[in-house]
Amino acid sequence: MKFECNTEELLRGVETAVRFVERRPNLPVLGSILISAEGGRVVLRATNLECGVEIILAAKVGSEGVVAIPGPTLFGFLSNARGKLVSAALVGEVVKIETERASASIKTIPHDDFPVLPRVSASTSFTVKANDLVKAIRSVAYCASTSAIKPELQSVLLYGEAGKLMAVATDSFRLAEKVIPLRQGGSVPHLLLPARNAAELMRIVERVSGDVEIYYNENQLSTHLDHTYYTSRLIDGSFPNYRQIIPKSFATEGVVLREDLAQALKSLVIFADKFAQVSVSIEPSKKAVLLSSRNPDVGEQISTVRATLQGDAVAINFNGRYLADSLQAVVGESVRIHSNGAGKPLLIKDAADDSFLYLAMPMNR
Repeated sequence: MKFECNTEELLRGVETAVRFVERRPNLPVLGSILISAEGGRVVLRATNLECGVEIILAAKVGSEGVVAIPGPTLFGFLSNARGKLVSAALVGEVVKIETERASASIKTIPHDDFPVLPRVSASTSFTVKANDLVKAIRSVAYCASTSAIKPELQSVLLYGEAGKLMAVATDSFRLAEKVIPLRQGGSVPHLLLPARNAAELMRIVERVSGDVEIYYNENQLSTHLDHTYYTSRLIDGSFPNYRQIIPKSFATEGVVLREDLAQALKSLVIFADKFAQVSVSIEPSKKAVLLSSRNPDVGEQISTVRATLQGDAVAINFNGRYLADSLQAVVGESVRIHSNGAGKPLLIKDAADDSFLYLAMPMNR
């Protein structure tokens, strides 16, 4: 195998592919990037069996061939390489890579066991704006569970109805939903995309503009963007019927400035206990939300956030970090808060955008 291509393009492709290799692979080839030189192109493939990527680059191919190179090693060399062009040639079991100012010889890995990336039938798909899909995943993925006890909660739920696509994630302590338009209307069944894989999909999609078409079947989801193909397994499970826990009416409602609330929470976490507990008192008579935290080893703090409020006064304890997380998906200057009293969840919405909601469960201590 022998080829020559643009250094920057190869680095960019390897930078994407290396995120898909296994860090501590049981099968050594899963820690590699499979490189194929064929025709007038070089194809990079990587997979961790959960998700995979294929990237096609234009190249001048001297001789065709296939080789598996340890991903981190290849990325490390290219990250510090200089020069417009890079060449690679396989000599025995070693690939010699050269740029204008540097060269390296990297030992290869037997590639016969490298998995075939699944291809999803084009018969079932949905289309959304690339920018909308990035916003949807970014708005909810941080809420997915990190525990493997319930695999379905380690996912981002995607489903569509009435011309809208919903992205949802929860770890049972908080929940986020973001709604974006479906470009072709219709509906989409429940698709449970592992949260880690959803993050990689977001990183690939955020580099493109226009529409993105997502293909799916019972077990896989994939998309093809420019010269990059992405595929991921789907989790086999049932996502909780989260709609039934979202209240339809509230005893207390209000509007606060996003920046005021964010600054208060950022400071309060410093004084919070090991559970990051923050006490929230909504006081319509004072037109204020009082937030406090206390740690016997550090001290205590009380912050007052001015607000427009109506309804009953209420005091509830929450995980302060969870409340702060909700604000990262708010694009407007203000947020709406909704409560039904002590022991009930707090609903947070973007005052300028009804497409996002966040539900935080109280801490019962």
